[in-house]
Amino acid sequence: MRKTLFGLTAGLLLAGTSLAIAQTNPAPSPPQESPPAAKTTEPSAPKANEPAATKAAAPQQMWYSRQGDEVRASKLIGAKVVNAANETVGDVNEIVLTKDGKITAVVVGVGGFLGIGEREVAVNFSSMNLKRDQSNNLVLGTNATQESLKAAPVWHWDESAKK
Repeated sequence: MRKTLFGLTAGLLLAGTSLAIAQTNPAPSPPQESPPAAKTTEPSAPKANEPAATKAAAPQQMWYSRQGDEVRASKLIGAKVVNAANETVGDVNEIVLTKDGKITAVVVGVGGFLGIGEREVAVNFSSMNLKRDQSNNLVLGTNATQESLKAAPVWHWDESAKK
């Protein structure tokens, strides 16, 4: 029994050593040369006679840092839409963006009960305002009445339009 245990232990140790030897890292490949970096210079103070088009622009930063007055789109979807009398007239079902990422419209679900009989209308985002209710929830304000939203044309996404 002792010989079997000793033999098994010795065999495992030798196998582990041979695995460690077999698992050597390959030699590192030579570093690839990168193209020479473009020289960046700090923009100098503009000269009085230099046209604005020739002034050097600072490089654009790639990484984003949150600004205090911004709102996440996920917080807008589902938000209540209230009229001037602070009555709920609908809720945001979708957000429509321009090619450059600006909000152009919000799709508001109006009427119905628990989603049954609800219809969607698109409202220009520029005609709305962001605010907070008494519970500090984000809401969108509009001057539209519930009747005008119910009378508005039904919104549908035109799939045939270029995306």
